[in-house]
This record gives sequence, C-alpha cells and structure tokens, in this order.
Amino acid sequence: MSKYFFIFNLAVIQSIKNYKALIGLSLFLLTCLLVFAHLWKIAAAKMGAVHLHPDQLLWYIALNEWVLISIPDIQVDMEQDLRSGKLAYLLPRPISYLKSIFFEGLGMLTVNLLVLGAVAFLFTWWRIGAFPFDAPSLIILLALGVLAGSVGVIFQMLVGISAFWLQEVSPFNWIWEKLLFALGGLILPLAVYPLWIQKIAYFTPFPAILGQRSALAIDFSFSEALHVMLSLFFWGLLALGCLSLFYRQGLKILNVEGG
Repeated sequence: MSKYFFIFNLAVIQSIKNYKALIGLSLFLLTCLLVFAHLWKIAAAKMGAVHLHPDQLLWYIALNEWVLISIPDIQVDMEQDLRSGKLAYLLPRPISYLKSIFFEGLGMLTVNLLVLGAVAFLFTWWRIGAFPFDAPSLIILLALGVLAGSVGVIFQMLVGISAFWLQEVSPFNWIWEKLLFALGGLILPLAVYPLWIQKIAYFTPFPAILGQRSALAIDFSFSEALHVMLSLFFWGLLALGCLSLFYRQGLKILNVEGG
C-alpha cells in the first residue's frame, strides 16, 4: 500500500502547488452560492417549499456544492491515458492502474475538500451570521462529505472507463452530471419534489452523494446520518464491482485491437 500512499501524497502536493486552480474553484463555488441563494426563492415557491427557511437552504446548497465541485475530473485523465496509448505503457507496472488512479483522485479530492470546505463554510456562516451545527453533527457532516466525495471519484472513474468503447467520455459525463443535478436534489431537497421523482431518485446513488446527505443540515438525526452512510457504502461497493468488471472487459478490447 505504500506505493499508493506515495501516489496519494504526490497528488496532494501537486494540487497544493496548482493553487491557481484552487482559487478558480473557490471563486466558482462562491459564484454558485450567490446565484443559488437568490434562485432558491423562485424554485421553492414553484415547488411548494416556501416553508423552508432561507438559512437552512443556503447551508443545504453549500454542502451540496462543496462536495460536487471538489470531485476531480479524473475521467479526463483516464480518457487521455487510453487515447494517447499511455495506458499500454502503464499496465506492465507492478501496481494496479485503477488503484493508482483512485488514490490520485483521492489526493486531489482531499485538497479540494479542505480548501473549498473552508470557503463554503466560512462564506455561509458569514452570510447567515449563525453556525447551526454542534460538534457531533459537524463531524458527521464532514465525514459524510468525504465519503460522498470518495464515492463520486469512483463513479467518475466509471465514466472514464467508458472511453474503451466511446473513445470520448464527455457525452457520458454530461449525462452523469445532469442526472446528478436532477435526481440528487442540487438546489432543493428531494422531499419537495413530486413523489414519483423521489421514488426514482432513491433507486440511484445521486441522493446519497448530494441531497440526502445535505438535507441533514435542515433536519439532522443520527438515524438518517447512518442511513446516508450505509447508502454511500452500498453504492461505492457496487460501483467498485462494476468498475472492475468493465475494466477487465475494456482490457480485452485493448488486447484484441493490439493497443
């Protein structure tokens, strides 16, 4: 495992050195929070969520955007590895390609979560003027954010694996993002959505990654936090299984084509 921790540490160092990208992500996060803070009133009125307090919704949006923007675009690196032929040179190494990509993604995710977390929490605290979380709930929310981001990295790798068949991952990534926004409850909690959308959403990983987790800022309970954690573990393990299966199938294509 020391080899993978080295990859993790290297990704952390490179992410810190790339401070301009972190500044850009921070500004983008602040822009999203400012825009969504104004949009929620219109969306809430149309969807019957006027009973939700604006302070609660801003924390909800902040927790969503914090994780969403922190997840690195690791699928782009995987696409480039395949299209450039670099993957063929990486395969003989005595380390797993998937594990190396995963730990690289975790390294970038860690730095993003720390920096963007500070930006999101401080901005929202300043905007509202109150911090609604006690120590236990804050620790749980942070831990769930890290877990959700890690699961997000795995799903981004699944998007990257599609390059074996599609050559370009952007169409699949576009679909993934739109489903994440729509079924994840990006702006408003899923509880205010039509019932049929809620039923569909809860058969997907999107609520656990975004809305279901962030809804704890509106109505926190340890039982619901446990439910979110178990959901994230379930979807993470399922995604890992699919990733391993598709990767093996993709390597067969690579071998047949002589890549």
